[in-house]
Parts: sequence; C-alpha cells; structure tokens
Amino acid sequence: MRSNGHYDVIVVGGGAIGASIAYELVQKGMRVALIEKHQPASGASGAAGGMLAASSEHFAAPELYELALQSRALYSQLSEQLHELTGINIGLRTEGFLLPIHHQQDMDWESRQRRISEAQAKGMEWWDNERLATEEPNVRAEDGMLYNPAEPQLVPSLLTEAYVAAFIRLGGTLHSDQEVIRLLREPNGRGLVHGVITEHGILYADQVVLASGLGTSRLLAAEGLRLPFLPVKGELMEIRTPIPWLHHTIYSDTIYIIPKHPHRIWVGATSKPGQHSTIVEAGAVVELLMRAQRYVPILTKGELVRCWAGIRPGTPDELPYIGPVRELQGLWVAAGHYRNGILLSAGTAKLMTEAITTGKDTFIPHAFRPERALYQLSSASNRYQRGGIATGHNVRES
Repeated sequence: MRSNGHYDVIVVGGGAIGASIAYELVQKGMRVALIEKHQPASGASGAAGGMLAASSEHFAAPELYELALQSRALYSQLSEQLHELTGINIGLRTEGFLLPIHHQQDMDWESRQRRISEAQAKGMEWWDNERLATEEPNVRAEDGMLYNPAEPQLVPSLLTEAYVAAFIRLGGTLHSDQEVIRLLREPNGRGLVHGVITEHGILYADQVVLASGLGTSRLLAAEGLRLPFLPVKGELMEIRTPIPWLHHTIYSDTIYIIPKHPHRIWVGATSKPGQHSTIVEAGAVVELLMRAQRYVPILTKGELVRCWAGIRPGTPDELPYIGPVRELQGLWVAAGHYRNGILLSAGTAKLMTEAITTGKDTFIPHAFRPERALYQLSSASNRYQRGGIATGHNVRES
C-alpha cells in the first residue's frame, strides 16, 4: 500500500471539532493533515442550528459550563481572523437571545421569580410585553421574556468551511472523500499509533486525533476498545419570510427559533435518542411548527424552504471525550460534544492544541477524559472490560 506522506498530526473528522483543531495546530507551525470521509461539515456540524448558548444552555457539569463560556468568548476575534484569511463571513450575529419563562400553570410564582433573579444576576434583562412589542412585534409571550445580550449565533456550515479554508491557506493538507479504515500501529499490536490506513493508502504521523463524532467508536473498536456514544437525531426546518420577522433568537426548553440572513428563520429541533436515520418525519414538521407558533404565530404564513436532520454525537453522561487514549500512545480523542459542538469547537481546539504541542494534558478537566468510559473488548466473553476487570454493565453506544 502506497504512502501519502508524513505529518506531525493527523486529524480524523472534518466537522467543526476536527476542523477547528486542525486550524489551531497548523497556526502553531505543525504539519497537519485533515481527513474527512465525505466533505467537511457533511455530518452533525452541517445540521446544527449554530447557537453559541453558553449561559442559556443547561450543562451536565461545571467544567463543561466553563469550557462553554471560554469558547464563546473566542468567537468575535475568531470570526475576524477567519474572514481575513478566507473572505468567508461565518454569519455571526450578536443581537442576543430571548428566553421564555413559563407562566404560573407550568412553574409556581416563587420559582419563576427566582429564575428571573438568577438570570438578572448573570447580566440578563427582563423584557415585559411593552418592551417586547417594541423590539419584536411578531413575538408573543404571557407577560414577557428574559433577554440575554451575551449569546451570539452563526451559520455552522460557514464556520466549518472557514476553518477548513483557513487551515489550507496556512499550509494544512485536506484529504476529503477519503475514509480512514483503521489506525496504523507498531507491529507488536499494543504499541505506538503512528498514522492511519485509508482507502487510498497510508498516512504517517507522530500523533493522531480522532474527531469523527460517532465514527470514532468504529476506529477504536478495531483496536479492541470501546467508548460509549449515544446518537440523538434532531430535525430542523427553514422558513423564508418576505421581510425580517425576527431579530433575536428565541431559546426555550422545547424549541429554538433562529433568524438568519437573508430573511430566513430556522426552527428546531426534535430530539430522538438512539435514531440513526437522517430522514425528516412529516410529524416533525407539524411538531416544530406547533411549538414555534406559540412564540411567533406569523411563522405559519412563511414559506417552508427545506427540512433536514442530523445525528448528534452524545455520550451517556452528556460530557465530551477530550484527551489522550492512554492505552494507545500517540492517539487523542475529541468527540461526543452532543448538541454543543459548534459552541465548544473553539474552546476544544485550544485545549487540544496546547496539550499536543506541549505534551502536557494535566489542564484538561478529568470530567472530559476518555478513560472515564473507555472499555476493552473481551473476545472471550463478548463483554466490556474496564480497567482490566470484566463487567456486565450495559453501555449504550452507537
């Protein structure tokens, strides 16, 4: 099998996570190859809504919340850098989010007031119906909404396109439409990972990063290892409007409504754990419209342009896997970012780049370490072994 070259780092996966890591690494002067099975942003990244909801979203652990805040803070400068390098406008919008607060039948008065007070302590404002009517005349609410000015949003496919274009501009090498079949390891079977085997040949590297979302599990399985993933299908739709009907993103527990240029509104998303199909079910369109018209009734009069679905790469504990794979020297993982891959891509890239370039990963939170969930496959019992001890614990995975 012919060789296609040697790199300092190979990044597997051309979504927002992989592309951002490749971009950051090449800025450090490293020789980097980015390998994508199809085209960049063809998976979960291209199907996302693009909300950078660091303070509006609920996170499973404080470490993830901190990473979200750090990552969100990078996007203003990142947007300018990417535009300067590539000419691509990633569609960053900074009008902020509107957060509905349920009326008393859904939440008692004291709980509701406590939530409003907590939000105001974080820099949010309460917009009553009079203020809301002035700012967003097409939006309806029982008596107002919280306004979070800190949350931006962007177009995920443009972000990933810009990451990749900037990566190439800085000297990186893209291998698209090329599937990684398995990792390249030393002949003893448990040694150093020093490249990948693809459909078109061997690529050598000192280090390899798996950032291929749910596909990460397949490559690890070929080495007798398992990381549990949970696929979660999400469906969205796009509505064209004759004039801008919405200026701020509406972000609720059951629906998000996102204004996009020019005169478009994205509505999402369903949440269907365990599903791999990317078809859009007819009932999903009805469900999304019914939820959306609660806040923007006029949406039902817009033109339905398209519907699409993506599979979010979730994990059982809703925390991403970020860091080295101890069992395989030279191998790193950055996957399982669930519904916040776009938001977390910038911060994850900074963590991974610092760890790879310095050889020190002690600053990566233990909550993200892959070893917390890594299992060895026991060929004898067809059960997973964790830390060398067989267990019958069932692990949900893709």
